[in-house]
Amino acid sequence: MAMLKKKSADAFHVPSLGEADAAYAALLQRQSDLSALLSKLNSERSDLEKKIAEQPKSAYSAGVSRLLGDDEGAAPQLRKRRAEVLGEITDVKTALVVIRKRLDEARNRASESVCSNVRSEYQRRLSAVCEAAKALESARQEHDSLLDDVEREDVNINYLRPVRPFFLGDRREGKVFHFLKEVRESGHNV
Repeated sequence: MAMLKKKSADAFHVPSLGEADAAYAALLQRQSDLSALLSKLNSERSDLEKKIAEQPKSAYSAGVSRLLGDDEGAAPQLRKRRAEVLGEITDVKTALVVIRKRLDEARNRASESVCSNVRSEYQRRLSAVCEAAKALESARQEHDSLLDDVEREDVNINYLRPVRPFFLGDRREGKVFHFLKEVRESGHNV
């Protein structure tokens, strides 16, 4: 595997969606908080179920248990708390679904902001790619022209051991041509 090129200290920074849009960042934080709460509630539910399983079966409700002065660790009280926790878990899961939908909607606004911030750098880099593609196409034309001249003289070209750049596609309207056409059609002035 090739090593990735390290970014220099002054490399261009692409802002994250959260950096570009405070509302998106707030939704991400809310999602994180709710996920942490869900984890905590699931842990508490597991602990309650374990404690309930260890308790002797009780024939009365949490209200009766409270009136009898039973402590918080009695099975009826534990079952009551488990029911509350299960309700909270349902609410948190529902809230997470809503947050995901809101994040999907907010992503477009944040993406628009990021793209606006990187547009000039993208244009600069795309221009560099297009210039290199044009130079490659020009070099290919010169290369092919020489081979054409040699072949026109009926020379056995195999002694030259030519390598043709077939990866560029057709000589006249090959891949570079279509790439540059796509760039122009996408509205880039390069």
